[in-house]
Amino acid sequence: MADHRDCLHLLHTLVQPHAAKSVSSRDVRAGLDMPLSRSSTSWGVESDKKAMLALLTALEDHQKALDDLRLIYASRAVEKGASLADLGRAWRVSRQGARHRWNVLKRRIHPDIPRQRPDPHYLNGSG
Repeated sequence: MADHRDCLHLLHTLVQPHAAKSVSSRDVRAGLDMPLSRSSTSWGVESDKKAMLALLTALEDHQKALDDLRLIYASRAVEKGASLADLGRAWRVSRQGARHRWNVLKRRIHPDIPRQRPDPHYLNGSG
């Protein structure tokens, strides 16, 4: 399994070009290229603040895409017979945590889905 720091570095390199599309200043673009390992206290003031806000905005867009992928993967796993306990192990949360995450993801993608308990087969592991 990949170390989360490897994922962090990869995600940072994915977010940087996305953030660059939203800024016009050359100074701000330079701040986007700062490595994660560099201390933020050594950065400039206003342009680096704008760069970090642009990165944060881009990260939010990526988070929405990751949520979409999470729902797609979880839905496919459930279609193949995975239980909430199985999803919980994959997400490293309890079965109750998996139920909550599953419902939140479904409502975010499909807001018209009513808030209700999942079908019983999701709870007991039978498909």
